Amino acid sequence: MINFKSKLLNATLAASFAIPLATAGVFTSAGSAQAVTLNGSIGLTGTSIVPNDGVNPANTSIKFVDIDGIDTDGDFAAFSPSLSGTGITINTLNLTKIANVSSTTATYSTGVYTPFINFGSRTLGSTTALLTFDLDDSVVTRTRKSATNINDVILDGITGKFNFNGKTIGIGNLGASLNGKTSEYHLTLEAVSVPEPTTMLGLGLVGAGMVMSRRRKSAIQ
Repeated sequence: MINFKSKLLNATLAASFAIPLATAGVFTSAGSAQAVTLNGSIGLTGTSIVPNDGVNPANTSIKFVDIDGIDTDGDFAAFSPSLSGTGITINTLNLTKIANVSSTTATYSTGVYTPFINFGSRTLGSTTALLTFDLDDSVVTRTRKSATNINDVILDGITGKFNFNGKTIGIGNLGASLNGKTSEYHLTLEAVSVPEPTTMLGLGLVGAGMVMSRRRKSAIQ
């Protein structure tokens, strides 16, 4: 009788384990066939304006006047038409002071920008859609050099999302350094792809199957 119950329990749990795995296979194979991901980096250069608005002002801004050059790597080089200065715009960054670090240095919040960079309509693989980079609320540091009355702005640790065809296809980090009222800026964005929702669901189902397997072993013991 005990042997019969063990066999019945094994069969039931084995069936419960097989269903999530089969379902996960369906989700991942169907989603991955049309998945669009983004890996690589893109660098943008041009003219920026950091206003000469005093020491540690409550509010300040950074204006990106134009885009003179673009350097692409990885998936960024696969877009058609190729990513160049034509058709790309960068919004003015309005900064709000968070705290004074010293008498000439303060930290500022960028706020959320949707989008921050508009790359226009592009084609990647078989999909043509609008490509944007949306900025998360991040922190930047601004320093006033009293000897020259030049403002230095460090954009470091800024995060955001690359959106394409209404979906987030990459998580990006942005870094830059700007010096002087009117100077050349260098923006570098590194992108890492994010899993498709169906892939995440499939992984969750596999995890559920592993839990059931552990319960089956415990029940047998």
